[in-house]
Amino acid sequence: MTADIDPTLEQQLIAWRHDFHQHPELANHEVRTSQKIREILTNWGIKILPTHLATGVFAEIGSDNPRKTLGLRADIDALPIQEETDLPYASVNEGVMHACGHDTHIAALLGGAYLLKQHEAELKGKVRLLFQLSEEDQEGALQIIDDGQLNGVDAVLGFHNAPFHPVGELAVHAGISSGAIDKFKVTLTGVGTHASAPQNGTDPIPALGAEITALQSIVARNVAPFKAGVLSITHITAGTTWNILPETAGLKERCVLRTSKSAR
Repeated sequence: MTADIDPTLEQQLIAWRHDFHQHPELANHEVRTSQKIREILTNWGIKILPTHLATGVFAEIGSDNPRKTLGLRADIDALPIQEETDLPYASVNEGVMHACGHDTHIAALLGGAYLLKQHEAELKGKVRLLFQLSEEDQEGALQIIDDGQLNGVDAVLGFHNAPFHPVGELAVHAGISSGAIDKFKVTLTGVGTHASAPQNGTDPIPALGAEITALQSIVARNVAPFKAGVLSITHITAGTTWNILPETAGLKERCVLRTSKSAR
């Protein structure tokens, strides 16, 4: 699916996307990002909604007496990753990067907001813009629900960029297409000792290694073949020096489970 777009607007959205990419901010810390979004929407005469949240931006376009209210959502936070792309608009914030494409999501929703504002008088309902904080961590969706930003909203639409699709193509999947994330932290406690005398202690490192291997069987042997699931160990900690068996060893993991359905 393709659509024509004003080349001036397109270039402006690209410039903004580069700016957001260059100044990424982590979950619950999207202060500059929120301020810039708010300034852009205000300059277009779009109504900004009040919020008790420190970050995130919420706004509305459309009729004062709407038949329905549709939410359009984009996430705005970045990831704790060091960027090494050498792009001219690479992140200037050490250890923080828009590696998941939320900078693109912001620019896309801004473009949608601009076009909707141009046709506001024709709208039969209302559109609520949801620039969601903290998608990657700290349960940003729950924060905006608790803040009342979905009150009166009949449905919410959002999308995620997919670089493996050609530019200009939209992919729509029937049924569930994404999963919810559960995070776990495990700490094993043993008895520390010198590495030359392991019999005098209880080494948690071999136990941690065995646990990591066993965890992979959760998906392989507990999730039905016609369902999808992912369990990834992403952070391991143990020990402080080279010649001492540690007292503790731990891991952090992400578990994503969803049901797959064929597209119609």
